[in-house]
Amino acid sequence: MSPVLYLDESIWAPVADGLRQRGRTVHTAHEEETAGHTDREQLRYARDRDWTLVTFDDDFLSLVEGDGLPHEGIVYIDQRGKRVGDVVRDLDTALEYLDDEWEGVYYA
Repeated sequence: MSPVLYLDESIWAPVADGLRQRGRTVHTAHEEETAGHTDREQLRYARDRDWTLVTFDDDFLSLVEGDGLPHEGIVYIDQRGKRVGDVVRDLDTALEYLDDEWEGVYYA
């Protein structure tokens, strides 16, 4: 089973729609009314729900790799030069290899 995704506020809204069309379970910071919360709060919110956080924001990498904050998995996407369809495709492909027990950092 693939992980449940939590897209932080940096991820474009159409990415959530594209992932849902591909059958993925997706929650967004805007839908959860957590937009504007600190990165630490976003990370904790996702972790408390066993959701994998998806972000364009590399500050999360410092929090988990540098500060060692616990998490349920992070997918970091370098958005430079990518369109919505590219992001959806890259994420969908990555999720083929990640299951709901995975708790690492994935670079897409």
